[in-house]
Amino acid sequence: MTLGKQIKHFRNERGFSQPELAELAGIEQSYLSKLENDKSVPSNDIFRQLLSALSLTTQEFIEALDTDKHKQQLKLIPDIELLLAQKSKLKIQNIRRYLYISSLLLIIGVTLFYTGSSKQLFNESRFQYQSHGLVMIDEPDDIFSSWRHRIDTDGEAGRALMKEIRLEMENRRDNSFLLTTENRGPEFTVILEKGKRHYFFDKQEQLPRPVNAWLQIFGVLLVTSGLIGFVLEKRLNKL
Repeated sequence: MTLGKQIKHFRNERGFSQPELAELAGIEQSYLSKLENDKSVPSNDIFRQLLSALSLTTQEFIEALDTDKHKQQLKLIPDIELLLAQKSKLKIQNIRRYLYISSLLLIIGVTLFYTGSSKQLFNESRFQYQSHGLVMIDEPDDIFSSWRHRIDTDGEAGRALMKEIRLEMENRRDNSFLLTTENRGPEFTVILEKGKRHYFFDKQEQLPRPVNAWLQIFGVLLVTSGLIGFVLEKRLNKL
């Protein structure tokens, strides 16, 4: 709908004849006829007088207008040009906000998917370490495995000492297992109140954690939402 047809539309909607509207707006009927037939464009003051006579706002007046098609004609009226500029600025701001949100969804989605698939935040590996028993502070950490190499086994006395120490070590043996999601290397020592325990790597287990699967699912959903957002923005921008 053109500017002139819009004036005529609202005049008929209000039930005014041309002479009546011309009188209310303070213009000549012949001039109003030219305006309605798009043979002339009103000045900003005349446009305001017409809006006052029709009890309309600028926004209400241009709602049914094809502002893109008749942009050049409408820009001749400052009030309409200002309103169109404001609408254009608001549209750009909305598009930017839409793109920012879509980008944020993509970033969060990729991050969640990577976190879930890499299992860095919620480790699915469990490491088991074993300690044969309590080691005295002044003893070597590996005393339970190296004691044989630390005594002289020659002769009757050596064999007797070997038997005695073997019995002692068997009595001291107290196997302890430590489970952890942290890989602490092949061995480590923990200092206790009455001594220390030397732990060595025993085995590694995989324990699937549902949270990692959910992170990947949410990641895919957010990435998909972000991509759909970019596609919809392009389509809406063409409307």
